[in-house]
Amino acid sequence: MSSPVQMFDQMLDAIKGWPSPYALDKAVDLVAGSPEVVAGRVLSMNASAKFQLGLECNAMPIFAWQSSTDFDVVGDDGNLVGSGGGDPTGGEPVPKLSGLVATGSYELQSTEFDATGSYAPNAPLTAGAPGAADAGIIKLTADGNFYGETVCGVVSDGVNASENHGINLLTFWSVFVPALDCAASSSA
Repeated sequence: MSSPVQMFDQMLDAIKGWPSPYALDKAVDLVAGSPEVVAGRVLSMNASAKFQLGLECNAMPIFAWQSSTDFDVVGDDGNLVGSGGGDPTGGEPVPKLSGLVATGSYELQSTEFDATGSYAPNAPLTAGAPGAADAGIIKLTADGNFYGETVCGVVSDGVNASENHGINLLTFWSVFVPALDCAASSSA
């Protein structure tokens, strides 16, 4: 039997700024064939207006509220909130995820970060690109500066263990700063 704590193993928590009448969130279908998305990772929208796991250069970063296998995304009896029961061709249900847009005034905590980094306050954050091994994982920018890579956040309190579950959480402010040169940032 699984432990109730497992539901907090991967999460996004908005500790400031949510909910409010000015909150900015987005809910769209996940691109077909996408790898599993877990709560707390970074998504971006592709040219077809579907979520993809990972941060595409200069795409708006969106922080996943829930995992793509959660029952409020895809239930055991069809898709509860997705595209009318799933794929119209009779295939797998199409998950519809929701997330917080990085331009909202939020202070967030996520379990989905590169644990090898040293997260000092004010350090810029990015996330792994779609298709990469670290797709959607929040991490420090390669050069420690803004504008070299698409920035999705700025460290506020760094990494601390959650009070209730002892799981490490990265605390940061959501922010969107585009890269000056996408070709250069894709080689970083």
